[in-house]
Amino acid sequence: MKNIRSMMSMKSLRCLVDKELFFSNKMQNFFAWLTKDNQWLGFAAALITFILAISKFNTFGGLRFEQSLFLLVLPFTLTKGGRWYNPLLFALISAIFIITFYLTNVFSLLYFGVCNAVLACLSFTHYRPGLLSLGLGLITTPAIKYLLSVFSFPLRLELTRLAGYLLSQFMQDISVVGNCITVKDVAFTVAPECLGLNMISSALVFAVFVLAFFAKRYKKRPGTPFILCFMLITLLFVILTNLNRIILTVVLQVMPGNTLHELIGVLLFALNCCIPLFIIGSYSQGLYSLQNTTKDSIHKKYMVVIVLLPLLVTGSYAVQTNVLHSTFDSGSISIEGFNKSESKDGVQKFINSSALIYVKPPAFMLGSDHNPFICWRGSGYEIKNESIRVLGAHSVYTFELHKQDTAPLYSCWWYSNGTTHSISQLEWRIATLKGEKPFCLINVTTNNKDETSATALRLIGNGIFD
Repeated sequence: MKNIRSMMSMKSLRCLVDKELFFSNKMQNFFAWLTKDNQWLGFAAALITFILAISKFNTFGGLRFEQSLFLLVLPFTLTKGGRWYNPLLFALISAIFIITFYLTNVFSLLYFGVCNAVLACLSFTHYRPGLLSLGLGLITTPAIKYLLSVFSFPLRLELTRLAGYLLSQFMQDISVVGNCITVKDVAFTVAPECLGLNMISSALVFAVFVLAFFAKRYKKRPGTPFILCFMLITLLFVILTNLNRIILTVVLQVMPGNTLHELIGVLLFALNCCIPLFIIGSYSQGLYSLQNTTKDSIHKKYMVVIVLLPLLVTGSYAVQTNVLHSTFDSGSISIEGFNKSESKDGVQKFINSSALIYVKPPAFMLGSDHNPFICWRGSGYEIKNESIRVLGAHSVYTFELHKQDTAPLYSCWWYSNGTTHSISQLEWRIATLKGEKPFCLINVTTNNKDETSATALRLIGNGIFD
């Protein structure tokens, strides 16, 4: 019996020793791989660069959901043992964007610059970035979501109109006004917070993941035309998802704020977007081309990039203001019959017994504007019945403001520099780039819809700039 126990103890000890040797060999192999060609410098520089940027990111509110997706999906876009991508391309893009951030203090420029700095550092490792990595950084840039939210308004109007038309084929008592569908006195509003519209960035990131997944599976790489077509298809799937979501929530009478409302958005996103993209990717092997799998040596002459990029990111800490911001004389604005006051951030408030007018200072051409929806929601109001209305020869955005136990307010807004009036984000930015005077955002609010239109028309006709 003692001999048996002794043999069992010896066997257990031998197994323990074998396991320790196994893990020891694994660790040795890992460190050998990590130190080969000094690629640990690339990983260390990428990590240091990102850590240095986090504190500056926090001054802009920190990383959003889309930026977190960048960190999760990036490893899938890296090519193991592929050809050596010259880090100077990523480093040059990074330098251009970060230096431009020095002048503009625009978060999106810093974020995309840091992304490229990380990619440049990873180019010194055997897990190397490529076109998908670069595209992933671009898609998750905050400016992309901002542009999507800005230009989603006409899309929401068109989707609402189309959904109302389709619903009217099998439902009675349906009317569509702006972004609102009314069914038997029950109103459904297609708001920017709708889960489907906020998933556009997530859908594009998932598209990158699908491309990267099948690139590894096929051991090939997708071409640029195929990537662009795949992204376009993704956007079409997102639009289809939103259309289906609008129709289904109206048919089921599910109001926003209900858990089922959010669940419908998630399920349709998976069924109408994620699954079809994965199916398309699985049948697209012929659209991938063979990738170079030769393990080129890492060129040590470019190692200076590893030192300069973290220093470039560190320099962003000294940036506090936008040195390219247009100078603007707030005293040049006056409206007869209104009392004027000005807040610390330059927003001018004009008020009399019947109307409230906000004139917001010019936004930088590459920066975000002072969207009134944000301010009104921050004051506890709910935005309803968004629409576009033509006053004279000019268009304005109109909407209603609702708050519990208070009568609704009627508001409208547009951009103006005294000579040009517009609701187009693209138009005022291009006009500013061409040298026109800075554009202010004008927001008129009253408790009567017709009075709001009349006040806005008077301001457009008479002007407010001296």
